[in-house]
Amino acid sequence: MTLTLLALGTKLSLIETGELRYIGSLPPELTLDAEGTQLGQGPVLDQRLRTGITLKSAEDLWSVGTQWDLFSGQLAGDTWDVPGTIDERHREALGVLYSRSFLPREAGGSVRFGPLRVSAGLTSSHWGLGMLANDGDHDPEFGRTDFGDRVLRLRVGARPFQKGAFPLTFALAGDRVVQDDLVRAGAFGPGGQVAWQGVAAALYTPQSGNKLGIYGVYRDQTEPVLVGESVGRKTRIGVVDVYGEAHAVLGPLLLRVGGEAAEIGGHTNRAETVNSIDGLDILSGGATGYVGVAGMSRSGVLDATAGPARDLWSAKIRTGWASGDSDPDDGRSNDFTFDRDYDAGMLLFKEQMGGIEAANHALISDPANAGHTPDGADLTVTEGSFRRATFVQPVAEVDPLSWLGVRAGVMMAWSTGSIAQPFYTFRNGGSPTNHLDQPTTGRALGTEIDWAVRVGGLPLGGGEEHSCPLAPELLLQGAHLFSSADMGGGTATMLTATARARW
Repeated sequence: MTLTLLALGTKLSLIETGELRYIGSLPPELTLDAEGTQLGQGPVLDQRLRTGITLKSAEDLWSVGTQWDLFSGQLAGDTWDVPGTIDERHREALGVLYSRSFLPREAGGSVRFGPLRVSAGLTSSHWGLGMLANDGDHDPEFGRTDFGDRVLRLRVGARPFQKGAFPLTFALAGDRVVQDDLVRAGAFGPGGQVAWQGVAAALYTPQSGNKLGIYGVYRDQTEPVLVGESVGRKTRIGVVDVYGEAHAVLGPLLLRVGGEAAEIGGHTNRAETVNSIDGLDILSGGATGYVGVAGMSRSGVLDATAGPARDLWSAKIRTGWASGDSDPDDGRSNDFTFDRDYDAGMLLFKEQMGGIEAANHALISDPANAGHTPDGADLTVTEGSFRRATFVQPVAEVDPLSWLGVRAGVMMAWSTGSIAQPFYTFRNGGSPTNHLDQPTTGRALGTEIDWAVRVGGLPLGGGEEHSCPLAPELLLQGAHLFSSADMGGGTATMLTATARARW
């Protein structure tokens, strides 16, 4: 995101950031369950205004700022046919004037005391490649971001060596979670979830741009008190996450590698099974990474138009793995879920899996099927997060001009557990059964071809100092899915057009 610096005298500076985004989508035609529920969404237009402002002192001794998402939601078009309101993208409704359409992302400040920097307030949270903590402010390879982890945080960070010159940063933080993958919107309202977490991290960032870090979290989460219970159900987990990125020049090529891996352990009684009524132990793991090469930088080669630094061409292989539970009826959960703003393609997980999850929730919440909604049922709805699966995705990109780029990739995915929709599998005595109420035997999920064409993205006016340059951009994207037999077979296509202006 382009930052505009406005000098205020000689001691203060004001930094403005923003993005106005419109996404026109033509969702695919998908059947989500054996009852005939369809995705049923025709053309739709989404809107979001993200805007922020930060005031800094000279030499960044202190800063205060805020950032908001405003007028967010489906502005016009068609809603989907899935019953209920569990989906946090709220594809069941049109409108951008709901309370959920106006969300604060950041509101706080920081002060530097010698080698220490203390910050407090509402902030978005991001770590590494965004596998677990993702602020929703990083462009995905394909697709879109809609959320962003938000916490009320008190943080102390320090570079204690060589008077801060040695690039090793330590940080300790305490959080009250506002919204993320385990805490739904409305956590601070009556009957909301209460989640506290402690965070410790260390990150080494040498001047070469390489990074290496470790991130640890302990989380204590309490659910709303249910009818007939005196206390809310508890989840206590610990997380260890390691992350690194590196690059090296190999003659005319630039080699890039990166990776992130995490393990989660703990216990919860938020959900339970017939054989484990006291709750579930949690032990799961996930990893993601990439390796790629790029050609020489455009600078001084084809054109000298001001804009983001881009490679003339690049090629990479992305991959991800999330552990899956092979026995959902025992006393341990092995399912690992990536952050919902992490992308693995743009159709198989985000649209098909996300729709299947919401349709499954509608089935298990229907009084005709259950006396009451099972405890922890909301955990089955992840807005299409990459979970209990493995993917491999080669991607190639060519940017012949600063304002023009073309990208394409092929994503292949397999399940790391049985392919099983919870409602039909339970009704089938625990034997794996898919969303079409058909037995499954394999692990293949499908293959997806993704492509994107970018036009624009350059600041108008060249981005002169003390100006507020807009960088308009049009992004056309498409995804073509070939589902496996265990996912019902068939093909599906999705097209999107994103028009955005950043400043």
